[in-house]
Amino acid sequence: MSDYPIHTKQTAPEGSQEQLAGLERNIGFIPNLAGMIGASPTAIQGFLAMQSSLRRAGLTPVEREIVGLTTSYANASAYSMAAHSTFALGAGAAAEVVDALRAGDELPDARLEALHAFTSELLSERGHVSDAALLEAGYSRENVLEVIAQVAYTTFANLVANVAGTPVDEAFAPQAWSAAVA
Repeated sequence: MSDYPIHTKQTAPEGSQEQLAGLERNIGFIPNLAGMIGASPTAIQGFLAMQSSLRRAGLTPVEREIVGLTTSYANASAYSMAAHSTFALGAGAAAEVVDALRAGDELPDARLEALHAFTSELLSERGHVSDAALLEAGYSRENVLEVIAQVAYTTFANLVANVAGTPVDEAFAPQAWSAAVA
């Protein structure tokens, strides 16, 4: 069991209460991860501001979730894999695409595979990569920066979930995931 409390809008520090209340209004519940991040007003404000900004990106919701799943897989974040799998399917991602991402496999769509491969390489090489293949697949330099922003946002969520041992919410439970043991 985690030593990190899962805050509600009532139990969170004063500076986090409105942030969590707004999240609950927008999606109908406060995910466990957000409840844990809510222990820090600075952290929850930054997390939700970046989330809001990324929704206005040129990447489609499915493309953002591909980046989210690729990042969560690389960081072995069971919580985030379940959440991003749920979000990806809800955004219209094909089940075979989500299954491939959950297995760490190549994607069946060439353009989406370019995004997945770029994200994987970005993470493994710590940003010392070429964007040429992504640009050749039809993405823009603006999209490259959006991918980097999505990786940063997702990595933050992954690290919190991994450190805090965030339990998977009931809403994400059908997409529960665990890292393959080598």
